[in-house]
Amino acid sequence: MLEEHIGHQLQPPIGEHRLGELGNWVRKEFHVSGNSWDSSSMDIAAAGIGWFAIGLKGEGVLGVWSYDGVDIVLRNALLPHRARLFEEARFTVSKIVSKADQTLNKSKKQIERKKQSDQKTAIAAGR
Repeated sequence: MLEEHIGHQLQPPIGEHRLGELGNWVRKEFHVSGNSWDSSSMDIAAAGIGWFAIGLKGEGVLGVWSYDGVDIVLRNALLPHRARLFEEARFTVSKIVSKADQTLNKSKKQIERKKQSDQKTAIAAGR
């Protein structure tokens, strides 16, 4: 597999001395689809870092955050039939990710309420 994919689907890291070339932190969006939860349909590969396999039934949109200089690509699954060993057949979110999402959503709601309150105060002061 290494001989077949090195330099293409498998890329070496760029090294610490080139870290500044990575650029800004950016979100890349991928439209993904698959026919089964039991096998990997495709991979998302990050050059020099690794990849993760996606097994799903249906379609979805996946956002991946990385540095602008890191090549993130959608490709056919390298190990489509290994999914049963590593994946759980349904969408799951870790407790850490779930808590982070709840905290972020709570913060957004608080900011929105403050804006609404400030607007009401400004309208009342203008009368």
